[in-house]
Amino acid sequence: MLHRTGFIWIIVVLVALRILGMVLVPLTDTTEARYAEIARLMVTTNDWITPWFKPDVPFWGKPPLAFWMEALSFKAFGINEFAVRLPSLLATLATSWVIWRFALLTGTTRTARNAVLIYITTALAYVASGAVMTDPFLTLGVTWSLAAFYLAPTAPRWYWRYGFFLGLAIGLLAKGPLALVLTFAPIVIWSFIHRSGTAQCHIKALPWLKGSLLTLLIGLPWYIAAELKTPGFLNYFIIGEHFMRFIQPGWGGGERSVRQCAQASQRHYLAAMADGVLSLGFDCHRIASWQNGCSAGP
Repeated sequence: MLHRTGFIWIIVVLVALRILGMVLVPLTDTTEARYAEIARLMVTTNDWITPWFKPDVPFWGKPPLAFWMEALSFKAFGINEFAVRLPSLLATLATSWVIWRFALLTGTTRTARNAVLIYITTALAYVASGAVMTDPFLTLGVTWSLAAFYLAPTAPRWYWRYGFFLGLAIGLLAKGPLALVLTFAPIVIWSFIHRSGTAQCHIKALPWLKGSLLTLLIGLPWYIAAELKTPGFLNYFIIGEHFMRFIQPGWGGGERSVRQCAQASQRHYLAAMADGVLSLGFDCHRIASWQNGCSAGP
């Protein structure tokens, strides 16, 4: 059995080795270099709404959460490899904390230690923890939402009840609608399996109306501001990145597609977004009107 001291030492060594690599290893591929340059331009131009490929070409492929964190790190520690990679490490450590708390509340201390060690020693998670990527932030958001959904009936603290919606906001600002798919797909499957009553218990435990408003309050303003500042963004990101890239041969994104999508009218997409917000509001009101009380636990 792994004791507390041994567990802490393993974590310290793993983090220290990752920090060493973050300092000594130069930016290693096109993704790191591109995202680091986007963050650098965010600092030099002081434009915190639109990420830019270069001064005259916006980068519409990802929302800005990772770039915001990397730009703030540049401001704090200077323009260097360690600074631009640090936010990914912090996001990974935050995800590890969520996993720790979830495993501790649903199992034992031994389970929690093993869960954290399995996560941070997974090759992809360990590499991403010290790389300039958006994935650590998406992972944090989805993990927090799923853990909060499961724990809300039995651990009704604010960071679980509202953590579900905060996780959604993080995911929307880190990767976009993909976060909704990765969060709700397993919940729908799990709810179908446990449709006898357990699923309703978890659904009722969440503050859907206030929580959904919190998600919209955090995540929606940037999408509106980005469309208003660079018209065509919603067309490119929502339609292009999530649909056209899979069904239209030769659709490669990048500068050409950005300029093509900039010709699209923003009015249609803002109207569609408003309709979606209203629909979500009605759905949340319906959920909130259900009978209170839940006797069955997870």
